[in-house]
Amino acid sequence: MSKYLLIIFLALFSFSAIHAQTEWTLSEDSTLTIYGTGDMPDYDVIISKNNKYSSSSPWFPQKDKIKKVVIENGVTSIGDWTFFYCQNLASIIIPNSVTSIGESAFSCCSSLTSITIPSSVTSIGESAFESCEGLTSITIPNSVTSIRNWTFDTCLGLNSITIPNSVTSIGEWAFNCCINLTSVEIPNSVTSIGESAFRFCNALTSIIIPESVTSIANGAFAGCKGLTSIAIPNSVTIIRKDAFNGCESLTSITIPNSVTSIANGAFSQCDSLTSIAIPNSVTSIEKYAFNGCSGLTSITFEGSKPPKFEGYAFEKVNKCIPVYVPANSIEAYKEALKDYFEESSIRALKR
Repeated sequence: MSKYLLIIFLALFSFSAIHAQTEWTLSEDSTLTIYGTGDMPDYDVIISKNNKYSSSSPWFPQKDKIKKVVIENGVTSIGDWTFFYCQNLASIIIPNSVTSIGESAFSCCSSLTSITIPSSVTSIGESAFESCEGLTSITIPNSVTSIRNWTFDTCLGLNSITIPNSVTSIGEWAFNCCINLTSVEIPNSVTSIGESAFRFCNALTSIIIPESVTSIANGAFAGCKGLTSIAIPNSVTIIRKDAFNGCESLTSITIPNSVTSIANGAFSQCDSLTSIAIPNSVTSIEKYAFNGCSGLTSITFEGSKPPKFEGYAFEKVNKCIPVYVPANSIEAYKEALKDYFEESSIRALKR
């Protein structure tokens, strides 16, 4: 065996390895121990010719043996893709010396049911816990300022999470497909909720968006089939594309007077919605905004001037339901809504 091949063999199959100042051992009781000082290295994902994924971490060939991970004090970071696809990993101990958790560090660790993140951690990377299907609960420490893109994507078993007041942003797809998440409290520190952040969180029944949030991003709550009510704060100016698309149990929603635009498909397929009031601040209602809202029995427009309506805004809504508008604007609304409602449906709003 050449010297070069021997080095590769030792790196992949030995039970002890050294990288920089951190070392690791895998014991007979299936415990992976990482010790030393400084940062762990970042690893890469490797895609084989037959499209199978693996990691460049030296213990990946033995990943199925790993049931417990102990990171000893002195290690300061968990690198990218460190424990990727360790499907039998059930518990991990993270010391207070760790300040960051890398991208996809625990991705696809399907047997991991709970984890304690110490208050020393200030950064959690994208997709850090993606597809941890067995994870049921997690507490994020006050030291963390953002929940990044895909952090908890497809954590199918996650039913509760505590978001601290230190968090200012919730990233794109952060909780996508967390189908058993029953409740979440978004603190007043959060200023932005990313695209599809809570998409397909089917067990969510209600949610309060804090006054600090100024817009509801594309698809933020799309497909939340169990969502029955939601409070939109006065700080929100735009309800973006598909924000509540497919929220089929949503029966009521209050749109505040701060909202100026309801974007494409924002409430599409909300077929349990019985009534809606459009405040006078709304100047545009885009395509398919209320498409398929077949349960609507009345609509109220409070503005003296009709908003600009784009095509199919009220597609598949009963054309004969009463549409209440200011008395001095009836003719203007009849013209603006002639493609959606019968002329006789446009009625004077009672003050």
